[in-house]
Parts: sequence; C-alpha cells; structure tokens
Amino acid sequence: MLAIHLRAFGARTPVEDDAPFLARLYASTRQDLLGSGRADPALAASLIAMQQRLQAADYRVRFPDAVHLILQEAGAPVARIVVDQSRDALRLVDIALLPQARGRGTGSAVLRALQQFAAERHLPLTLSVHRGNPRARRLYLGLGFAIERADTHADALRWQAA
Repeated sequence: MLAIHLRAFGARTPVEDDAPFLARLYASTRQDLLGSGRADPALAASLIAMQQRLQAADYRVRFPDAVHLILQEAGAPVARIVVDQSRDALRLVDIALLPQARGRGTGSAVLRALQQFAAERHLPLTLSVHRGNPRARRLYLGLGFAIERADTHADALRWQAA
C-alpha cells in the first residue's frame, strides 16, 4: 500500500540485484567512516560493509514489519526508505539518497508523500535525525516536524496533521 502511494517515485521492493546499489548508497552516507581520506581504502570499505550489515540486522530486529523500498528516477535507483507502520504511528526508520539526488527536492517530496499517507490514516509521522546532519534537521523542521526529544546524538521528531 505504501509503495502504491509512492508510485510517483518509482517505488519498488528491493531485489537481490540491488545489493551493489544499496552498498554504494550506504557508503555515500558514511563519510565519517572514511576519516580524513588517509585511511586505507580496503579497510574503510570493509568497515563500511560491516556497518551496513549491522544496520540491516538492527532494522530487522527493531522493525521486523517495516517496508523497505527503492525509489527511482528515470528507471535508475536513487534512494531507499525504510518505513514502519504501527497502530500508533508511521515511522520513517531511514531515508538515504545518492549524493546526486540530494538538494533537488526529492527528499522533500518523499517526506510530503509520507505526511499525506500518515494524515490519511490519522497517524503521526515520526523519525530521528542525527545531530551531525544539520541539513536534514532543517528540512524536517521546515516541513513541520517538531522536536519531541533531544539527546547528544539525535533528535526524535514528530509530525501530526492539523
């Protein structure tokens, strides 16, 4: 049902052939693991792959019923989202866009579509944003999300339709 709601983004379920895209996408979000660029490339790649596997395992445990979707532009994958729907909320567990898809309005459009999906179900939309990602934080706040809880690493945000 969520994939149908996001059909304008070419939303589809990931398949085994998406593994290289998902690895490239994850690596593009983890510049922190590359250090100053002086790190051994093989070691950095190994560390990033390990972190990707740990993230996937964590999501399977914490959000076993979450929907994982690949978003496409012109038939090519450009993003991935993980969304969990419970009785009490729609949670954007994760959203990641390739660098070339960032800053072009894709993320905003996806978030607005998720807001509409949540509003139609009378659910709040929740997410967390890492403190080290001020650009995403500004985007979420600009779309009407409010800080529900903050700690030293991340802010828990909530959006509720009026």
